[in-house]
Amino acid sequence: MLLRAQRNIIYSILLIGVICVFIVVLTAYATELRVENNRLIEEIEVLQGEVDTLNVEIKQANNIERIESVAIQQLGMVYPDSDQCVYLSQEESPAGSLAMVIRENAYN
Repeated sequence: MLLRAQRNIIYSILLIGVICVFIVVLTAYATELRVENNRLIEEIEVLQGEVDTLNVEIKQANNIERIESVAIQQLGMVYPDSDQCVYLSQEESPAGSLAMVIRENAYN
C-alpha cells in the first residue's frame, strides 16, 4: 500500500510538472502572437497614413483648376476659338463661345 501511494504521488508530481510546462509554453506562444499583432497594427497604421496621403494627392490632381493649369502651362493647350470648331449641324452648335460652354460644364 505504501508503494502504491508513493507511485501516485510521483505520478501526480509529474502531471503537475507537465501542466506547468504546458502553461509556460502557451504563455510564451501567446506573447509571441501579441508581439506579432502589435507589429501588424503598426504596419497597418503606416499604410493607412500612406493611403490618406495618396487620397489627398489624388483629390489635388483631379482638381479642375489644376488640370486646366497643367494643360495650359505644360502642354500648351488652349481653348478653341469659335472659328476653329466644326459642327455637323446647326442644332449642335452652342450659343456663344465654345470655350465658355466647356468651362461652365467643367465647373458644374
